[in-house]
Amino acid sequence: MQISRVQAHYFTNVHNNNITAEAKAQTHSEGLSRGESGGMPFSNVPVSYKYGANIHFGEYIDPNRTVPHIDYEEYLALKPAAKRRLHMRYKTFLSRKTNQKGLYDNKYTSTPLANEYTVNSFFDVAKMYNQYKGQSIICLGRSPKWFLNTSLWMKDGIDGYDFVAFSKYWYRPDSVEGIKFLPDMAPTEKEERAYRKYLDRVQADPKSIVAYHEATGKKTIITDFIATGKGACSFLDVMGRYAKDEGILERFAKAIEFVGIGSIDYLEDLYPHTEEFSIPSVPIPPVLQEYGHHIKQSFYEIKNYAMFRDMLMNQNVNECRSTYYPHQAWTVYQPDKFKTGLIKDMSKVKEIRESIPTKKGDCMSHFTPAMFDFRNLLSFHIFEELDNANLLIDRAEREKAKLRFKATKKYIRELKKAF
Repeated sequence: MQISRVQAHYFTNVHNNNITAEAKAQTHSEGLSRGESGGMPFSNVPVSYKYGANIHFGEYIDPNRTVPHIDYEEYLALKPAAKRRLHMRYKTFLSRKTNQKGLYDNKYTSTPLANEYTVNSFFDVAKMYNQYKGQSIICLGRSPKWFLNTSLWMKDGIDGYDFVAFSKYWYRPDSVEGIKFLPDMAPTEKEERAYRKYLDRVQADPKSIVAYHEATGKKTIITDFIATGKGACSFLDVMGRYAKDEGILERFAKAIEFVGIGSIDYLEDLYPHTEEFSIPSVPIPPVLQEYGHHIKQSFYEIKNYAMFRDMLMNQNVNECRSTYYPHQAWTVYQPDKFKTGLIKDMSKVKEIRESIPTKKGDCMSHFTPAMFDFRNLLSFHIFEELDNANLLIDRAEREKAKLRFKATKKYIRELKKAF
């Protein structure tokens, strides 16, 4: 279903500055009091209408859901009554069966980050990323996104990061060979060509990384959740072969650093008969092994297992945040244009993509309404906890950070052109 009716006050104030007093006096019928909504009216917006702010009302969501999109600006604009209402919605959301049924995995019925201990542990991981402020950061896949977003919203946090969609693997650890290649699970040449174009477009390609390193001396941080490291190894295989074809393989190895997050407790649960565990790391794929000694790796252990399960094992938390992108999808959709949760039957990925009509420039999603609500409530909860702990970055500093990040991306584009 496409949106044809939106709550204007939940988007940008730019389009609401000229609302008349008569319009502000309109009453609401969707369960929001005037105190919660600030007296702003509903607006009738034509399907496919585009605002100058690049918001397109064509997402695959049910307009009858009541939780608005909540990001930094939206949180700052919320009135106290709206915050109280959303606070209660977050606490009770998963207790309702109608909401549970719309989630990816309805066995998770407790709210994430439900106590001070898990919240503080979550903030500790976000603060770990703060040390990389001023460096280029690649968020590999969905796992680190909640932590990196929280660092963005935090005082002294990072200026920005590049999300690179990547799912599944074709290398795995092997006790005899070190790592084992699984040819039946590897991408085709056509798929890999499509993925290289995606990397170029999001400025996460080897040339951009090497140009940035050689101009500034700063390595690009690649970060992901690490258990066996098979997914990250497969990503480095793609990047390494791309760098080799460009003639910059060794320079690429010198230009990256890998930061893993994970839990030893999780590994003990995963392999109960193993007596000792080494610190998790990413196995180096064959194409990079000659230069693997250049690639610095570090691992941050999450010691609060309850928080680890909340934010990394809970599939609802993973699935609601960003795009699932295994190699079977590389030729089918662009992950920043078509946002999707886990697709269990990959033979249907093209069918799913084609079932939602789009025009050039559209950004579409096929998340369920409950998953949208869950994501927005979790975002609100994190903002609220940052605010309560006096950790939320102020508006002026956040604007400066955004400008710095934008300038860095422009600088990298110029460096790559001159490379």
